[in-house]
Amino acid sequence: MNPLRFVWERLESLLTGRPSPADVRRNPWRRMPLEPPLRAFGPGASVEFGSYLEGESKVYVRSPTEVAMWLLQCQYASDVDLHGEEDAWLHPATLEFVRCGDCEDFALWAWRKLVELGLDADFVIGNRRLSDGAVQRHAWVVYRSNDGEFLFDAVERSLERILRPLDQVRADYEPQVGVTPVAARYVYAGLYLTEWVRRLSVKRITDRT
Repeated sequence: MNPLRFVWERLESLLTGRPSPADVRRNPWRRMPLEPPLRAFGPGASVEFGSYLEGESKVYVRSPTEVAMWLLQCQYASDVDLHGEEDAWLHPATLEFVRCGDCEDFALWAWRKLVELGLDADFVIGNRRLSDGAVQRHAWVVYRSNDGEFLFDAVERSLERILRPLDQVRADYEPQVGVTPVAARYVYAGLYLTEWVRRLSVKRITDRT
């Protein structure tokens, strides 16, 4: 790498709080002290995330396994088929009623239920690499418990695929933005692998859960 370019990237990183390209390539999972706008999550992100934690839920679960088992009873449906729109998100209470949706709908419901269980769970948007090598935009949940750190991919169709240790699947997922259990937005270094990051206005945060 050109030494002058390396120095410039490091200086830019220090001044802006954004990761250098080398840092991003090394660890896209690094969490950054930056808050993204709602639109970084996609067109369907039209309300603050705290609203997904509000309202009555009529489904009782006692563990992440039971969260996964309920989702296995739901049917996958694209936003175009379900709403006639490219990207529209269901409130968790609505998903409980219709029992069909796409990755964001399933992940938002799983995130809420895991938070209700008292787990340190984050809703995440980014890219997923498929077995055929294709890359698609996707939503999932990462949660931490006494047993370790897990990735919860709510649209998978078996318990073994929905719930997996994060270290086993980290390379197949490229996170961009996330939401904490208290509905605070944050940025992953992986966001800076996208071209459209330059059109986003992110702000620095210093002390947040």
